[in-house]
Amino acid sequence: MACGNSKSIKKLEKQLAEYNFTIRDTPSITTNYKNRADLIISLEALETIIINTPVIDRYVFITSDSDFTVIMEALRKYGKEVYLVTKEAVSDKPIFNNCCDEILIIETFMPKPKAEEPKGAEKDKAKKVEKPDAAHTKKMDILVEDLMRKVVESFDPDAWQLVSYAGVKFHQMDKSRMIERSSYRSLGNLLSKLEQERFIERKLNEKGHPEIRKASQANHA
Repeated sequence: MACGNSKSIKKLEKQLAEYNFTIRDTPSITTNYKNRADLIISLEALETIIINTPVIDRYVFITSDSDFTVIMEALRKYGKEVYLVTKEAVSDKPIFNNCCDEILIIETFMPKPKAEEPKGAEKDKAKKVEKPDAAHTKKMDILVEDLMRKVVESFDPDAWQLVSYAGVKFHQMDKSRMIERSSYRSLGNLLSKLEQERFIERKLNEKGHPEIRKASQANHA
């Protein structure tokens, strides 16, 4: 279901119809353009649980409105999978991470506008590599470093943990896959950085599986 003021989605109306969305018009009821779309969608989702028709295992919300986290959390309590498609600017909100199973960044699915290029630029196009915004990448670095520190801090400081288990715990917190938008790109690179900072220790166990634990105070000295 797509719910909202139909006047504001004229450009999307055809695409929504092609993807078999039911469009429900919810015109503004106040002077500041407030409508009841969030309440209507929430009740529709809740009704599918009560009557169990149709049977739905995964619910996908396309929104940046945190009001939907109430119904998202309720759906998860009933064992349903909840995906959120939202803008990157709000994807790292703790409330979203705690109320859904997966967060998809809408900008990654949108085609980038083609800028007009001067003649002869085609020859140099292959040589150019688009660089992400440095400030944004730095922000992602800080966020994923903090997340991994929280994961390590949650473990018994004297017990070694499999890197694979630490990775599962990390990805449960990094639902919008910020690590893919950081300079680290992978968990291994992030762990190497924390090892260089002497925040963690790494070793291979008797089966050859990598393990980590928080570095002891003696190693910090």
